[in-house]
Amino acid sequence: MPVTGRVSAPAVSRGGLPELLEVYGALGSSGRMVIIGPAGSGKSGAAVLLILGAVEYRQEHDLSDRERSRVPVPVMFTLHGWDPDRQRLDGWLAERLQQTYLLFAGKSGLAKAAALVGDRRIAVILDGLDEIPEELRPVALQAISEQASFRVVLLSRTEEMLAAAQTQFLQGAVALELQDVEPVVAADYLERFQLDPLPQGWRELTDRLRQAPDSPIAMALSSPLSLTLVRDTYHHAGDDVGDLLAFCDAAAGGTSREDIEDHLLDRVLSAAYVRHPGEAQPRYQLPAARRALTRIAVRMNQDRTRDLAWWQIPAWASPVPRKAVFVLLFGVVFGLGFGLPLGLRGGLVLGLVLGIMFGSGLGRGNGSPKRIAPQSLRKLFSRSVLEVGLRFGLLIGLVFGGLGGGLRVGLGLGVAGFLGAVLALWLFQPTAGNASAISPLGSWRQDRAAGLVFGPLIGLLLGSLMWLVSGLPAGLGSGLAFCLVGVLFYSETWVTSLAFAQLGRHGLGTSGATSAG
Repeated sequence: MPVTGRVSAPAVSRGGLPELLEVYGALGSSGRMVIIGPAGSGKSGAAVLLILGAVEYRQEHDLSDRERSRVPVPVMFTLHGWDPDRQRLDGWLAERLQQTYLLFAGKSGLAKAAALVGDRRIAVILDGLDEIPEELRPVALQAISEQASFRVVLLSRTEEMLAAAQTQFLQGAVALELQDVEPVVAADYLERFQLDPLPQGWRELTDRLRQAPDSPIAMALSSPLSLTLVRDTYHHAGDDVGDLLAFCDAAAGGTSREDIEDHLLDRVLSAAYVRHPGEAQPRYQLPAARRALTRIAVRMNQDRTRDLAWWQIPAWASPVPRKAVFVLLFGVVFGLGFGLPLGLRGGLVLGLVLGIMFGSGLGRGNGSPKRIAPQSLRKLFSRSVLEVGLRFGLLIGLVFGGLGGGLRVGLGLGVAGFLGAVLALWLFQPTAGNASAISPLGSWRQDRAAGLVFGPLIGLLLGSLMWLVSGLPAGLGSGLAFCLVGVLFYSETWVTSLAFAQLGRHGLGTSGATSAG
């Protein structure tokens, strides 16, 4: 929404969504807002509602081109992965836009994204200041203060923001703190989702919220997260919500707010994997889901992140079995491909050598999704690309020439290997550093397309050169072998993304993933 007039203090104190939109609308084109609150206070939810309100304004009002330019399009990113010491904010935002939206794909996509950022055509909502390392938080605040020429809304947990602000603060920002949900408001909210008249257990719960606003249950249900957990985990339980009150009254020394919150969190998986009438049986049973999600949670805590980089999941296990599979697979492919020109023995020897060389490089489990996006010619002739191409070409040439192919074959395939490596680095860009940048299924589709382009391309290139230096049989065999290798090069990410897509589709990858932001 465009810049509006000042917002009165009483309006801000009312603290509703209309008032939040008013404050946002009162910001200038380079205005800044900070929204803080404890875990579960609804910061991310408030940001989503803010985005929806701004988008709705653009859609409902017949704006002229000049007016529309004053209404930036809101986008939301997490700060996880940004190092303000090494990268400017506008450059990082342009990269995130290109990673996230197909609108900015291709060699000119990054320039388009940078232009939108520079022209203030977008408003940026940055979630999770508390998710970056503690020592970088003041640096991030300083960088945003000095570099943000566009509207920016920053979300953070209260304690982390206060600690960072002792060193640096976001200059010129309006600061809003999300308050606890009043017990009366919580009771009214829960009643709206129940039958009328209320079942006995729900009546007892809402009565207690209204009559004992200082009780542990009232304090526990003062956050949007806890209210959502009560609504969702007891939604199909009828009077069983009385079990929550019984839990609160069971402890002789009294039940704390934290105990009640933990109790509600413990119910999430059980509620998610209950079969309800008319619904299919869950694909995964509760014990399997609990084991898988527990392992994911433990690993994410070890990595100190709340973003799940699903393509890195295979790296959590030993790479030895995966490497062995790829070595064997590549060895068979090369052995069959080069058995035609070199004979069975020569094909097997060469297949073993190349299988170890190529296969051991895969199976690492940390390959990120890739997208077909030719880069600039400057990138094609950059030092880093040429160095990789030279090393790969030299290795290929020495292997083929030393295994009986001779100088002519080694030189020809060395040149082909150099060109293939350079083309691969130029054509395919990794989508790294952003767990939400691409879905598993979308990654599989992109990697499938990349493999089907890269495989025939490298096979045709190397096969043609082998044909010229060693004849048609050698060209056909090597071309087929390298074609299959080019396709298999992407198979690791295919397997990872397909497996996780299945988990997500059937609930295992998403159940219980309630945000605590």
